[in-house]
Amino acid sequence: MGIVGLGEETYLYVNGISCTHEINLHKNVTLIPAESNFKFEKIAKLLKDDIDIAIAVLSSYTVSSQLRIKSPNAEQLAVLTWNAQCDCILLGALFNCEVMANMQCDKSVGKLNEASYMSITNYSFRAILKKCYILSDADEEWLYKYYVTALDLMNHDIYQTAVHAMASYRWHSMPRVQLAILWSGIESLFNVSTEVSFRVSLYIARFLAGQDDIKANEIFKKTKKLYNARSSAVHGNKMKDSISTFVEESAALLNQLIIRCAEIGELPDIETLVFKTH
Repeated sequence: MGIVGLGEETYLYVNGISCTHEINLHKNVTLIPAESNFKFEKIAKLLKDDIDIAIAVLSSYTVSSQLRIKSPNAEQLAVLTWNAQCDCILLGALFNCEVMANMQCDKSVGKLNEASYMSITNYSFRAILKKCYILSDADEEWLYKYYVTALDLMNHDIYQTAVHAMASYRWHSMPRVQLAILWSGIESLFNVSTEVSFRVSLYIARFLAGQDDIKANEIFKKTKKLYNARSSAVHGNKMKDSISTFVEESAALLNQLIIRCAEIGELPDIETLVFKTH
């Protein structure tokens, strides 16, 4: 990866998620719309070789928003820009979509012709995305309320594991492995070592449903079924139902857990959840 620290402002061109308004994610980092289509006129002059040019050309077709990063000095700008790539991972986890940033530039997409540099930030290339998640007004309101809390929770290894599992499971083409990745994220939040299927299902049900016993019972049954599917998948057993369906439902569950943590501002407390079950 190559991150450039020059001046006091830079942009990461983002694939996979779009917005209609500027959203201040946290200090110095703002998600903004891609105000126009990508222009190619200066690409060859701004990039160092044919590989970088090829990545820029392919990425450009699905650029859908931008991260604007500001800093009082170039050294801090480089650090903030490097860390801003984690914002892409977190956004992907929060909205159950793929979000990537493969290009950095000193100008926004709409002012590319005025740019003095462009850098390829990611050579583990994933940019030709089939879908783009369009943030709704409700999504933007959620980000204003809870994004900083979610970012703070990333300081905890278990939440970071859950977010990375959520953001990256699509990178593997085999559904059985996708299930394993998703459930590594789910299990990381609950630290269960015995009676895993039962306890994880019970804790998740209480964490998401609280004291609503009817809802908790529904979540418990569904989660236990998903965990059993996960076990069959990772052990190579034959499965009657579609594994892809279990992948989608497991992803939705992990997404719920990640969002719930952000909304209450804390990680699951196993002792409290155990108390709720008695």
